Amino acid sequence: MKLEPSAIQLRFVPLERLLLHEEDDPYRTKRLMLTMQRDGKLRNPPIVAEQDNYYIVLDGATRTTALREMGFRDILVQIVDYNAQMIQVHAWNHVLAGLSHNRLLATLADVEGITLQPVDADAACRMLETYEIIACVVMRNGQWFAVLCDGEPHPDINRRAGLLCQLVAEYRGKTEVHRTVEVDLPMLIKEYRDLTAVIVFPSFTPAELSQIAIEGVKVPMGITRHVVAG
Repeated sequence: MKLEPSAIQLRFVPLERLLLHEEDDPYRTKRLMLTMQRDGKLRNPPIVAEQDNYYIVLDGATRTTALREMGFRDILVQIVDYNAQMIQVHAWNHVLAGLSHNRLLATLADVEGITLQPVDADAACRMLETYEIIACVVMRNGQWFAVLCDGEPHPDINRRAGLLCQLVAEYRGKTEVHRTVEVDLPMLIKEYRDLTAVIVFPSFTPAELSQIAIEGVKVPMGITRHVVAG
C-alpha cells in the first residue's frame, strides 16, 4: 500500500508530548546537535503515531532527543495511523564483530536476570516467536544460545524490554555493532569478516511498543524497524 502525498499529515506539536519507545544514543544525539547547529535545519521530521493526547515516536528518537536538549519547545512531525496496513513493524538483528568468542559469552553471562542455554536453531526461532525466550545468540561457529529470563518462563513486556536493554548495554561500546535483518551466517561472514556473533531479537507489535512508550519503559535503540509505505 502506497501513501499518497495528500495523505501525509504534518503538524507542529509540543516536544513534551512525544514519547520514545527506544533508548537514545548520547553520541549520536550530540553529533546531530552539532549538525543542526551548523546547518540551521532539521532534515526529515520524526514519524509518530497519535495516542491518548501523546505522540509515540516510531522513527526519530535521536532527532527528538537532540531538539529537547537544544531547548526547543515544538517539533514538526509526520503523523501516521499505527494500525494501518501501510505500517509494518519488524526486528533488526545485531551483528557483533571484532570480539572473541569466549569474551562475548562471558560478557553476556554477566547480565543479571538472564541465562544462556544451548539450543538448536529451529527450537530457538519457535521460542522467540512465542516469547519463551527474550533473544537468541548465534555464534560464528553456528552454535545457537537461547537467552532466558531467570525464573520467568513468560516474562511480561516490560520485563522483556528491561532485560533486552541490559543485554545490549553489555556489548555496546565494547565491539562493533551492525544492524541486519539476516541470520544467514555464511552470507554475513562474507560481509563482516571478523563477525563474532549475531544477536537475534523478537518482533514487537504496535500495541506492545505503545504500551512500552506510555509506561516509560524502553527497548534498546536499533532493534525495532518501522516500515512506512510511501
